[in-house]
Amino acid sequence: MSAIRKPRVAQIVTRMDVGGVPDHVLTLTRGLLLNHDVTLICGAIDPRHAAALAAMGVEVVMAPFSRLPDPLRDLRAVRALRALMVARRFDIIHTHMSKAALAGVVAARLIRPAAARPLVVNTAHNLGSLALSHPLLRRLFKVYDRMLLGGACDAVIVVSERVRARALALGLAPPDKLFAIPNGIATERFAPDQAQAAVRRAALNVAPGETLILTVARLVWFKGLDVLIDALALIARRRPGAKLVIVGAGPLRAALEQRAQALGVGDRVTFTGERSDVPQLLAAADIFALTSVSEGMPISILEAMASGLAVAATEVGGVGELVRDGETGLLTPPRDPAAFAAALEKLIADPALRARMGAGGRARVEAEFTGPAMTARTAALYEQALERRRRLPKGDAA
Repeated sequence: MSAIRKPRVAQIVTRMDVGGVPDHVLTLTRGLLLNHDVTLICGAIDPRHAAALAAMGVEVVMAPFSRLPDPLRDLRAVRALRALMVARRFDIIHTHMSKAALAGVVAARLIRPAAARPLVVNTAHNLGSLALSHPLLRRLFKVYDRMLLGGACDAVIVVSERVRARALALGLAPPDKLFAIPNGIATERFAPDQAQAAVRRAALNVAPGETLILTVARLVWFKGLDVLIDALALIARRRPGAKLVIVGAGPLRAALEQRAQALGVGDRVTFTGERSDVPQLLAAADIFALTSVSEGMPISILEAMASGLAVAATEVGGVGELVRDGETGLLTPPRDPAAFAAALEKLIADPALRARMGAGGRARVEAEFTGPAMTARTAALYEQALERRRRLPKGDAA
């Protein structure tokens, strides 16, 4: 009797650099391996991720994705993906990030006959039609999201119920194609480690008795880091021991450094760039802060909660599904430095409150937002989509 073949899944992501989406893809891939054959296809990869995937035994295939519009290179990417899909006979392609999503959909649609195509699943970690502030760009992305998600994908995953509700209200995809699966993390990587905390605090020039506020974010506009620096400036005189550490890289670093200097808090803000020791930095912190103007379900907050930190964050996207205001952290409206400053000051002033919120946050992540939980929900969605295809009359698998 022959063994049952595992479903073949291609995780397709524009780039596996440092950030929430690559971390998500790694966690999902690790969990799927028990019952699926997984290949990862990407345009660029950080060596640390390449090593982790190699240790899992996952093949990585490079594709000529470009982050910015590049018609010739994008066409080569579509051709390369189509050839891979035909040769490997994937059952499912699961795309992440907009360029991989578009190229993956087009490549799959070019396969004939339609019954030979893989199912196309896309995780929309954030949506341009929800995130962008410019009305014209928002309208353009609304059309794009409707075509890609509602028309071309077999299933679309969003990472929070609030994002799903907004996407449905905008008509981006029909209800039977749109699923909310919260992000999950490997919680064991983020257990508080006091032995490491003192070492990291000293390295960051944070003295005993001072308060270390940490954020982990790309230095891009929708992370709202200007608001975080403004909020620190508002409390600087009353809280001289408050220090801010910003972990991440991006095009706004010089502008943000200049803003901190202009507001008189340049010596209180440390920009570390990208770091590979985020769990240890979180263990060293007293408060985690995130001032985004748009989010799906930020993995950075999950990691902070798993590390036992109280969280101050803006209530956007799925943040309110993670942080229970007044229980595991404090939530404020976006783009409101005064409100965020008040939240920070409340946490700085009350270490006991921080400890209670941190303990509650860790318990919440361990109960609801683990990697295995996310993987199980995703695998169930795969099976549901495959079963739906099996039941289609022959010739209708379009």
